Amino acid sequence: MKKKSTPKKAKVTSRDIFDLPSHPGFRLINHILAFTTIVSIAIVTLETVESLAPYHYILAVLEYAAVAIFTLEYIARIKLSKHPLRYIFSFFGLIDLIAILPSLLGLTNLTFLKAVRIVRIIRLLRMIRMAKFAEIEKKNGTKSSLYILNLEIYFISLIGATLLLGSSFYIFETQYDARNIPAGMYWALRIFLGGLTYPEPETLGGTITLMLAQFTSIVLLGMMLTLVGTMIRKMLIGTEEDA
Repeated sequence: MKKKSTPKKAKVTSRDIFDLPSHPGFRLINHILAFTTIVSIAIVTLETVESLAPYHYILAVLEYAAVAIFTLEYIARIKLSKHPLRYIFSFFGLIDLIAILPSLLGLTNLTFLKAVRIVRIIRLLRMIRMAKFAEIEKKNGTKSSLYILNLEIYFISLIGATLLLGSSFYIFETQYDARNIPAGMYWALRIFLGGLTYPEPETLGGTITLMLAQFTSIVLLGMMLTLVGTMIRKMLIGTEEDA
């Protein structure tokens, strides 16, 4: 009898360095971009704090260093993509462009464009998601690894939502509680954790942000209850691996 031919594995090429965990350079590139993204998000947040004005020169140098790395990544993704236009006009392609465009055009002094760079958190979520799924695949998707992933997704979602909605509150509102992005983040976090809505928004954009924050708090509560229920079930009856 003839032996059944096993399907050949897809050949790994340089095109896969950003998206394929099995690529030899994926982990290094992913870590570099993740670290750069975290630093750049911190810079965008701290730039809005008036008391840190004496350090804005240092923050600006770090910002342009991060933008240089993001620009090289953006160009590399276009060069390595089989369908460059499809990437450019994709959701993540547009996010990658928004992350660098204000700084490249020198428009970061405008409040809206200064804060809109916080969408870099979405880039970070993409990289963390890919790295974690690669890790779970390596562990054969055990229940414990999936639980850890869900726990990490919850905290990452909480941080991401706090950053995005806190920045939106900072953009639209002029009151004291929106004096900078950290203050806006504190406002959003109070809604997520305690349902507090004070102070009430004074603008339409602020009102929409409040509604989104209240909806997000319900979603986050549902995620937290699911995680707590899973943890209690594991404590009481154990997992399949323990049986």
